[in-house]
Amino acid sequence: MKKKTILLTALLISALSLTACGNSGKGKEAVRTKPSELKTSEISKSDAVSAFGNFKLTKFDGTQTELTRLLQNAELTVLNIWDPSCESCVDEMKAFSTISGQYSGKGVQIVGIVRGVTEKQDQDALAVITKTDAHYLQLLDTTELDQKILDQYTETPTTLFLNRDGELLGDVYTGAKDQAFWEQEIEKYHSQVCVNDHPADCATG
Repeated sequence: MKKKTILLTALLISALSLTACGNSGKGKEAVRTKPSELKTSEISKSDAVSAFGNFKLTKFDGTQTELTRLLQNAELTVLNIWDPSCESCVDEMKAFSTISGQYSGKGVQIVGIVRGVTEKQDQDALAVITKTDAHYLQLLDTTELDQKILDQYTETPTTLFLNRDGELLGDVYTGAKDQAFWEQEIEKYHSQVCVNDHPADCATG
């Protein structure tokens, strides 16, 4: 009888671990992808294990944080580089605003980087943020941010995916994309970094 009980318990634990990532709001099952199963087209060998290192960041309101501290807030961080003069950024930022709300508390955060804007509460940038309802975290351009990230990615908009260790995941995307595209990519990368160390981390959509 003890052997049967132990066997049933083991089977239940195994079943629960397979469903740890949960289901998306659209009813699609989140899929875990092991690093060894990723296609080379999805993750550049030179970028997959590289990190930007830790450095200070300045938020749009002028307060400071650090990259490592920022990344600890979510399993997956989506960095979107934009500037106030970028017309194609507007619709994309509206999409990110919606997505930010959908993934609130679910292990994914959207972070904007305002290229070329160094003054807190800059009026031109604030107008775009207000117009697009992009009230997720926005970072100001700084010398260190230029050296670490912006000088490497000169096109606007540009979007990157980072895990908690600051590793760059998959491709770097240039040019504006629609909401459906970003939802698909976010679910793909989120399922890869989902470790279920927080009750909501692996919930998608």
